[in-house]
Amino acid sequence: MESLPQLAQSQPQWTLREFVETLNGWLPQFLPENPANTRVREDVTPRLVRHYTSLGMVDEALKQGREARYTYRHFLQMLVVRRLLSEGYGAEAIGDLAKTKENRELELLLEGGVQLTVTAANPALGFLQQIKQRRPSPSPDSSSAKRRSRAVSSGKSIAPPTPTSNPTQWTRIDVLPGLELHVREDFTYPNSPQEQQNLLQHLTHILLTFAKNRRSK
Repeated sequence: MESLPQLAQSQPQWTLREFVETLNGWLPQFLPENPANTRVREDVTPRLVRHYTSLGMVDEALKQGREARYTYRHFLQMLVVRRLLSEGYGAEAIGDLAKTKENRELELLLEGGVQLTVTAANPALGFLQQIKQRRPSPSPDSSSAKRRSRAVSSGKSIAPPTPTSNPTQWTRIDVLPGLELHVREDFTYPNSPQEQQNLLQHLTHILLTFAKNRRSK
């Protein structure tokens, strides 16, 4: 299968039927393996595309004569919306987020390069969305903060985090003879096949660079 940049370079313009078929072929690699909303595993339909458009979550289709045409940007928006829905965010929380972000920001959301944080606004307005870069060393309570924000969006209560005496605990994992990993407790694990592939490629690059530097000494 093509990569996202390769697909972007082809500048596709799909009919609705072609658009739905393409989406359903790509979706599995970007959805979490253990989705909070299992219904999002179901295939996208033309009716669902029109529904998301009517809610303002996706740009209106282009018009070519009497036919609608869908582009790479529509494709990214639909993938992001389905990804966030599968992670348990409601349509109200997502809002027009996918319409307000540049294509590269949408790509990073899908690749795991940025993290979505939903924070509660005043009760009358629901929720605001913010995008922030995922830092290599997130604060120890970032995961609990995200759980609290999700609980707020679903109307559930959640107990305050329990303080830990050692918030930066590391776990040692033996991979192969002579190779081990050290994983900090607040590490954000890759949640989709695409994120897992990106992590493997990154680790491979680090190991090859390390081996090359050793040979050159």
